Order: sequence, then structure tokens, then C-alpha cells
Amino acid sequence: MIKYQTFLKNSEYFNLQEKGNVVCIGFFDGLHKMHKAIFSETKRIAKEENFIWSVITFSEKVSDFLKGIKKTLQSRNDKYQNIERNYKPDYLFEIDVNSESIKLNANDFCLFLKETLNVKKIVVGDDFRFAYKGEGNISFLQNFFGVENIIVFKRVLNISTSLLKDNLIKGEISNVNKIIDDNFTARFKKISEDSYLMEDYNIEIANGLYLVEIDGKSLEIRLKNNIVKIHSKKDSLYIEFLNKL
Repeated sequence: MIKYQTFLKNSEYFNLQEKGNVVCIGFFDGLHKMHKAIFSETKRIAKEENFIWSVITFSEKVSDFLKGIKKTLQSRNDKYQNIERNYKPDYLFEIDVNSESIKLNANDFCLFLKETLNVKKIVVGDDFRFAYKGEGNISFLQNFFGVENIIVFKRVLNISTSLLKDNLIKGEISNVNKIIDDNFTARFKKISEDSYLMEDYNIEIANGLYLVEIDGKSLEIRLKNNIVKIHSKKDSLYIEFLNKL
């Protein structure tokens, strides 16, 4: 996977003109079941059409940028590593969210997709909005690229990032793991000889006793204020949450 950060400017150049590009667009926080289905469908279409396929995402959520907060479930690096490891897109384009990019109108955004990224087909969720004040929507994409070239996934009420956050706050790890179809994993950084703090995650997990897996070994840990006490020589640990006890 080749990763680019794009500023949505005409001066940017990507050599993507040899083959058509099938893209999926979204923030993809939490990488739950529907995100995975979108990636898989994008990859399938690209193979069928003999196109390349790309993930288009954003440096942060526009709503978070406007409020000056961060409430993501994953660090950007963890998300991108997960996408590359499990889906292997040809490209990943991260659109930089800044005071200029959020003012781009819907038509110019679509022109960027078509002329710069050579986009032929787009896979998105039905609630996808884009461009200045969210003026762009599914209908706009369909009018610009053609109805047959916009593949829409309907929103599933019991699968969403907001539900993931709600269940983590409550400590309902079994529900979280069902939504993402995997075990929730977080990175913890060492803050003292026997304490690790959850790193790069702007959420809270309920205090309590959890069954987890670390380096392939199952054990019980107690989490308090996103901190766990465990003896290890490592500077950081990936902790896989199996259940709350």
C-alpha cells in the first residue's frame, strides 16, 4: 500500500492514469463490520474491473476539527496498519482536514476524485456527506459519476462507531467485539515501572477486571482510568480485550 497525504490542491500530482481507480471513502473509525464489508466490496469490484483500488480517508473528523476535540477510537497509525495488513489496498489517501480543505465545494471535491485520482467507481455508506458544510451527499455523487458507479451500503443501526464508544464506556467488551467482528485491541505506553496508560485513544473504557491477551498469553488485568498495572520490560504493549469479568 502506498500512502499519500493530500491537501486537495490542483498542484498535487499522483500517477494514477494507467488504470481506473475504485475507491471507498470514509473516516473508518473503529474498523467495524460495515467498514470491513465496504473494503471487501471495493477490492472485489477493482479485481472484477481490472482497476486499482484505494481507501480515501481523513486526518480527523471535520466535526472534531471544528470543535477542537479528538474522540477517535484508534490512532491513525494503528488504523492504517490494520487496513494495510488485512486488506492491502493499492493506495491510501489521507485528506488533510484544515481551515482550507473544509471549505472546498462538492463539485471541486468530485473533480479532484475524477481528474487527479482517476476515480471511476465509489463505495460509501448511505450517510456519507462531504465538502463545505456537508453539501455533498449520495445524490450528488450519483449525478456526477453516474448512478451505476456509486455503490451504497445502507447504515445498520446496531453497527456503528458511536455504539462502540458507548459499549466501551460501559465495559461491554463482548458487544464491542461482536460489532468489530474481532477482539478490541489497544496500545498502552509505559508510564512507570509497573503501569501502562492507554495511548493515542481518546475514549474511556470502564474500570474493572478484564480477561485479555498480551503477546499470545491470556491473563486478567485490572483497568482504572485507562491505566493497567503489569510488570513488563517493554515500553509499550498491545492489549487484546477478550471480556469483562
